[in-house]
Amino acid sequence: MKIVKKVKIRLVNGEKIRKFYLLGIPVFQYTHQNGKLKIERCKRHKPKPGQRVFYLKIHRVHTTGFDCIQHWIDVIARMDAFIYFVCDNKKMKEGVFKKPCFFYNEDFDFIKSDRKTLKKEVSLSLHEVERQKLWHRIAYSMLTPFVHAAKHSYDRTYNIDADDIMILTKPELIAEALKKAEFYAEENDLDCFNFDMFVSKSFGVHWSFGIVYVRHPQKCLDIIKKNTGWRYNEYLIEKYSTKYVNEYNFNVDWLFTFLRDTKQLKLKTFYIENSMVIHMPDIALSRHWAFVLKWHSGIVYLPVLDMLYDEKIWRYIPVYKECVKIDIGLEDKAVSDFLNEFYSTTYEFENDILNIARTRKLISEKMYQKYKK
Repeated sequence: MKIVKKVKIRLVNGEKIRKFYLLGIPVFQYTHQNGKLKIERCKRHKPKPGQRVFYLKIHRVHTTGFDCIQHWIDVIARMDAFIYFVCDNKKMKEGVFKKPCFFYNEDFDFIKSDRKTLKKEVSLSLHEVERQKLWHRIAYSMLTPFVHAAKHSYDRTYNIDADDIMILTKPELIAEALKKAEFYAEENDLDCFNFDMFVSKSFGVHWSFGIVYVRHPQKCLDIIKKNTGWRYNEYLIEKYSTKYVNEYNFNVDWLFTFLRDTKQLKLKTFYIENSMVIHMPDIALSRHWAFVLKWHSGIVYLPVLDMLYDEKIWRYIPVYKECVKIDIGLEDKAVSDFLNEFYSTTYEFENDILNIARTRKLISEKMYQKYKK
């Protein structure tokens, strides 16, 4: 650990905040405001009473990881929420500031995965599973938002895999959709309400994390503690026809699926009509993954399978009948509207090449004028 460390936080308004750490402890910070230097002691930021809390789990460094994180920061700003980054990867934490990501304010903090509170429960629940070390690490990351929220009595929280999920829609529209989902969860007294990453894709079988609204974190923890032997509970397995646990039992997602199916937790799933999501974009072209999904008129469409692999059957999957539709009137061009704004370009290289092609008389004047516009 460095004795003295400096971190630069970039805000969307162009302001830069420089924080200085002594042995990992924030000591002071300074900013330039209206041409004046402002120096002050660092203070630990925390949510205001009643403020929404987003737990953004970030760990996996890849090409578009920080793009995904930035988009979630943009969404959260529209919801006036506080961010806790759940991060155990030093390179990922440093990357948030160096890439950089741009913040709207200082309503955020970093916490590490809690590997102590539920160590016994994780060990018993995921005992001798394949790639046990990996799934235990992921389990701690998944469950840390529950432990932290319960400890601080936060009752409106989100648990999000922020480094590899992007809803390809403008942040203000996603915020509108999430608020509608919150209202449904409140009206129906749900414990957790997840976004349809796997439920329809698995024909209603698999409830998963990814994007989850959590209302009762302590209740979820209490139920988990009562179900450390879930894979061997023959009574519940037989009563609720959950024999899938004999094979699919390696992570916390499957434990929550079991808790949903055995009616111990009230879990439901929502989707945003006419939205498109990309999950793990760095491997989205892989046929076994191909995780670009669009929900439209009762169908989940997988464009990668359709357009690249010419897959006739699996390119369309029916939206599972129990998924809740959140409709905010997204138009078909919602994806292109977002992408053109998020990844804007001036085509500088292309225009330079176009000028060269014109000078060398490789193209007609008509073609030149077409692309120059």
